[in-house]
Amino acid sequence: MGFLFLFTFGGFTGLVLASAALDVSFHDSYFVVGHFHYVLSLGAVYSIFAGFYHWFTMITGCFYNEILGKIHFVTFFISSNLIFFPMHLAGIPGHPRRIPDYPTIFYKLH
Repeated sequence: MGFLFLFTFGGFTGLVLASAALDVSFHDSYFVVGHFHYVLSLGAVYSIFAGFYHWFTMITGCFYNEILGKIHFVTFFISSNLIFFPMHLAGIPGHPRRIPDYPTIFYKLH
């Protein structure tokens, strides 16, 4: 469910990037970086974790602790959103990517 939520959110940001008027201002900004991380990076990582939790019992013959699994999911879901969502907020006013020195207005989002 976490994968579906994050992939859908990343897909909606892709629709924003598909708009020609907005793509001009968002091109080479942190908005593109946030979109990339939501769709590709988090999609791959959540799929790896889902596969691990599904196959762990079959491969090892041991059951994992479900409470720890739920704690892992909740902390990973919240922390990944806290890390990657501010990239969208930084990209809307035009925070450039691939530039090590940035204006001071973007300091809090870093």
